[in-house]
Amino acid sequence: MYILALDTATNCGGIALSRNAEVIGQVMLKAPLRYSEEVLSCVEFLLEGLRLKRTQVGCFAVASGPGSFTGLRIGLATVKAFAQSLGRPAVGLSTLEALAFRFRWARSRIVPMIDARRQQIYGACYRIDPDTDVGVDLEVQEQVAPPAEFLRRVPPGDHLFVGDGAQQYRTTIQALHPGSRVASSDNCILPELCLLAHRRHMTGETGGERQLKANYLRPSDARIPSGARHLRHP
Repeated sequence: MYILALDTATNCGGIALSRNAEVIGQVMLKAPLRYSEEVLSCVEFLLEGLRLKRTQVGCFAVASGPGSFTGLRIGLATVKAFAQSLGRPAVGLSTLEALAFRFRWARSRIVPMIDARRQQIYGACYRIDPDTDVGVDLEVQEQVAPPAEFLRRVPPGDHLFVGDGAQQYRTTIQALHPGSRVASSDNCILPELCLLAHRRHMTGETGGERQLKANYLRPSDARIPSGARHLRHP
């Protein structure tokens, strides 16, 4: 079965395609401001390069957040349209879980941190079970917070911190979690989206497009003024 995965939530987005659990093609699009313009052409470029049609895709996956508000809407809308028009299952996947899953070989706690701007990060803590290969287990819930505040919620131990947020706040990490490691990594999660989607599909955890929801973690900057809530368009 072919799985098509989209990431427009991070600054390392793009499209990936897998045959079951094997990633066979990937198009990177490190241009968040152009996601709305380029995502569909990237899908067509990848499928044409692999001589496949949309109708051959058996499942769609999308990074459902946390991440860019605009990017999340673009990715979710695109996957919803594909899944609905083709009658295929779809699955939304956490960007933080996928980023932690990328480093599952570390066999320790993985702490993904993604820059959320405003001197905040999106973060969580996951535990790797050395006796299984089923993924990562959430230990500290996903949240948006100032780096030091989040890091104080992470239990002490030998952790691996990953993502551009970890890079940006390396000094704070080393001060609050001495002995932990900070990986030189970006936020690329495309192969992991394919692999996690395949696992979800095999265990019956995929659904229709109506089940896809964005995980924003915080309100959008674009708030509706209180005096304008009852205005209607003519």
